[in-house]
Amino acid sequence: MKEALADLAARIRQDLDKLSRVVARVEEGCRRADRSHDDYYFEAVALNLHGFYTGLERLFERIAATVENSVPAAQILIFPSAE
Repeated sequence: MKEALADLAARIRQDLDKLSRVVARVEEGCRRADRSHDDYYFEAVALNLHGFYTGLERLFERIAATVENSVPAAQILIFPSAE
């Protein structure tokens, strides 16, 4: 278990480094969007935020798989239609 936790810690450090680069891209995209008012930058920010979210999700799944030996099942939310 110690080796698995050490591997997990190393992977978390790598993932956090990648996530910090995503945050930097989001911040830069926000600055450029504010200056130019170009929708392209807003879309880039949205895509990077999605990447950040999915990166965190993978990180938490990896933690669960290592610590709990299982990954929680996906939960699907179904919203009623607005008809």
